[in-house]
Amino acid sequence: MDRIAIITGGSSGLGSQIAYKLAQKGFHSVIIGRNKKKLEKIHSKIIESKGKCTLIQLDLCQDNCSKVIKKKIDKIKGKVEVIVNNAGIGIFKNVEMLSIGDWQKMISLNLTAAFLLTKLYVPEMKKNKKGILIYINSVAGKKGYPFSSGYVASKFALRGFAESVREEMRAEGIKVVSIFPGAIDTPLWDQVDSQFDRKEMMTIEEVAETIISTVDFKNISVIEELVIRRIKGDF
Repeated sequence: MDRIAIITGGSSGLGSQIAYKLAQKGFHSVIIGRNKKKLEKIHSKIIESKGKCTLIQLDLCQDNCSKVIKKKIDKIKGKVEVIVNNAGIGIFKNVEMLSIGDWQKMISLNLTAAFLLTKLYVPEMKKNKKGILIYINSVAGKKGYPFSSGYVASKFALRGFAESVREEMRAEGIKVVSIFPGAIDTPLWDQVDSQFDRKEMMTIEEVAETIISTVDFKNISVIEELVIRRIKGDF
């Protein structure tokens, strides 16, 4: 039976690195994302390294995403042990310039997608008395930043959601981990007009390695919240 790890936003950036590292640890990585070519690239990398991987090309904002995911994963002989809710989007504008469409995109992908995947697999984890739910949040889930009202709102909400789920899951043997990274040099910044020096940002590799360490915690211990920043702090 395979130990299954689901990674959303797994086609590139932090998600793809987490998926690769989990596969190296013996998990069957299920990568979910919209870009088929990028998904195929990380899928090939994992398979070539003798790991196990299944790709699901999917927009997590579509109405039937839960059914699509479950149908695909049900074909794998194994149990879902780890879910990494990594998919996210940031749209950075003055509050008066933020459209309702921008707002809804961030709430849908940054918050609702994590809710749907949690709801989908918590029953199985409860039955097995085992599982790890990881929510990739942001330092913006702990502090407000200018030109980020919609993004900050979605991340504060994700933090609260994860905290509530954690309290529900304590008696079930399920670990709930919230990760709050600072700026990481990922494709997210390709679409952002900012003055931040990306060479000064944390790398995908170092952050992924730290996140994977939370999966390695044994028995009754768990890292509930983890803030990862540059030594110099925020920009």
